[in-house]
Amino acid sequence: MRFKELRDPERLHALIDAMLLMETDSTLSSLLRQIVATATDLAGARYGALGVLARDGATLSEFITYGLSPQQRERIGQPPSGKGVLGEMIRGGQPLRIDDLSQHSASVGFPPSHPPMRRFLGVPVVTRDGHIWGNLYITEPMNDAPFTYDDELLLATFGRVAGAVIDQFNLRRELRELSVAEERERLARDLHDTVIQRLFGVGLGLQLVLPLLDNDEATARVNVALDELNETIHDIRTTIFEIDHDHGTEDTLGQRADALTREVGSRLGVEARLDAQSGLSHNVDEHCAHHTIQALREILSNIVRHSEATHVQVELRGEGEFLVLRVRDDGVGFDQVVGFGRGLRNLASRAKDLGGECVVESSAGNGTLVTWTALKKA
Repeated sequence: MRFKELRDPERLHALIDAMLLMETDSTLSSLLRQIVATATDLAGARYGALGVLARDGATLSEFITYGLSPQQRERIGQPPSGKGVLGEMIRGGQPLRIDDLSQHSASVGFPPSHPPMRRFLGVPVVTRDGHIWGNLYITEPMNDAPFTYDDELLLATFGRVAGAVIDQFNLRRELRELSVAEERERLARDLHDTVIQRLFGVGLGLQLVLPLLDNDEATARVNVALDELNETIHDIRTTIFEIDHDHGTEDTLGQRADALTREVGSRLGVEARLDAQSGLSHNVDEHCAHHTIQALREILSNIVRHSEATHVQVELRGEGEFLVLRVRDDGVGFDQVVGFGRGLRNLASRAKDLGGECVVESSAGNGTLVTWTALKKA
């Protein structure tokens, strides 16, 4: 849509005002609520909603409403998932204007306690690259007249404005994450180049003192201190491994997984081997590949911290539409998980976000197998 197509100067000014209001640095949830409220006011309607498309592109993962009280939302129950008229909007990817919802062929009605709604106007929220991020839905104009083509034009233009603002929000967030990643990398270098070297120096000094001691208790205390230094150095190396960000984003998934697996042996003293399916990297998009490497890093870190393993086997396979990461160790294992720790919760959450799951199998004395899956085209 082009601004020059908006023929009403008052509405054009209202749209420009809305654009300026959208230029905020709020949280994403606050920004989305503001988008819905602004769109509803622009259209002069009683109710509005923003449906965020799920990763499958066919259902809604979030539904933000405007005009309904908390009590009304509670009485209505579960938010819509993308059926009926909303589903037609998702499939069509185009503005949809309906004079009477009850007469539309795609209508499936409303749940009990839902306010009556007759007029409907829906438009896609489109980002700069043309991706449909979600849909705006507006119902019940204040004047009770059907929505017009000018209403559709105004709201469709605002849908693109909202998409651009969401793009800007995501860009700012990525820049903040980049700054954090750079700071984490600097911290990792400082820990490795300064702290570990100093600890090595202290340890060497204590070892030189040992032959000069003629007191058994003093010798025992120095040996305990040396053991604690070695354990501290190991913990710091593990920490460096965890915070050191993933380099070589231009490498394939297989190359990154191989480099990370070999890094475990060189940095942390665990023998680790990778078995990756040939040509797998060509069938996995970058989003899935990035999160798979982060999941592998988390799993390997957990193994080094908790398992006392000496050997680790990493496997990467494609199974249907899923990428499957299996990591098996020969560590102490456990009989049952008593509440997931932060690491396992992160793995499960990351897998769920990518349409997969994380399954942990273990028994005391027999090591652990972690199976982590994600959609290859997440």
